[in-house]
Amino acid sequence: DALPILYLRIFLVVLLGLAMTGALAYKKFLQIQEMGAQNSAVPPPISVVVARAEAAQWNKRIKAIGTLNAYQGVDIASEVPGVVKSIYFESGQEVEAGTLLVELDNRSELARLASAKAKFEADNSQNERLLKLKDKDSVTSNVLDTQAALVNIARSQIGIAEAALAKKSISAPFSGKLGIRQVDVGEYITPGAPIVTLQSVYRLLLDFTLPESNFKDLAVGQSIDFKVQSYPDLLFSAQVKAWNPMLDENTRNVSIRAEVDNKQGKLAPGMFAEMEVTGNRKVPVLTVPETSIFYNIYGEAVYALEKTGATDTDSNPAYILAARQVKVAYRVDGMVGITTGIKAGDLIVTAG
Repeated sequence: DALPILYLRIFLVVLLGLAMTGALAYKKFLQIQEMGAQNSAVPPPISVVVARAEAAQWNKRIKAIGTLNAYQGVDIASEVPGVVKSIYFESGQEVEAGTLLVELDNRSELARLASAKAKFEADNSQNERLLKLKDKDSVTSNVLDTQAALVNIARSQIGIAEAALAKKSISAPFSGKLGIRQVDVGEYITPGAPIVTLQSVYRLLLDFTLPESNFKDLAVGQSIDFKVQSYPDLLFSAQVKAWNPMLDENTRNVSIRAEVDNKQGKLAPGMFAEMEVTGNRKVPVLTVPETSIFYNIYGEAVYALEKTGATDTDSNPAYILAARQVKVAYRVDGMVGITTGIKAGDLIVTAG
């Protein structure tokens, strides 16, 4: 009796196992069917915010760097050697044109001038006496001509002595600001040795270069905004005065010069200027919000809406998102100007 009961128990266990396996297999089958139905279903549409690309004109802006130079600037020096007799200026002083700065020992030149004047007086007196004897036929014309020549020579010697004396006095050739004095009283100086630097700082020159592609982007009188490191929060202005008609053979850059009003005295020659130049030519662009731009491995891009041909309803066409590579020309006040990649009227995704 025990053996049939054992077989019956084994049969029941097998039957129970088969029932459980079948139930699990059926449940898995239903899950697979559900997943297949989900994959075959059309995904719901994505909601995005779009803006229409608007056509506009943009003045190209070019970043450049330059250097401020004095409108006029020289190292004051003497044409002749000599000992410094007097100094009439202080380092850093502002002077007017013609202000006497330094006087060299001029005793020899004064003596030569006095001698030349005495010689002229003697020759001229002799010439006047001979002219009085001319009417009495007591003197020949040859003697008169010789004496007149001596008078002219004596007069020219006075001019030479006066010129030599003038070179012993050194004056400011133009108005400006002096630098640090390089000589002292009693010092012997040689021709060309610097005495002091004189810079005209009331007007400055801003010199910079631009690439060949920007040769026609500037015009005489055009305004340029620039900054210097000494005043990072201030914006200064300059006006284009001229540029070289010939490009640099090595860099293919064009050299440009602008003029800066420096009456306030905040700028100085040698300062480094960072500027943004507004081009003279207008460039056609398409403007969209800056939030439209995203980045991929190829650079900057936007998503544009393109019609698929299908429609949700008769009045609601279906769209797809299409990524387009673009070239951004500028970013200003939350808007960007795009030169290539999209067309006017395109719907560009700005959010979502």
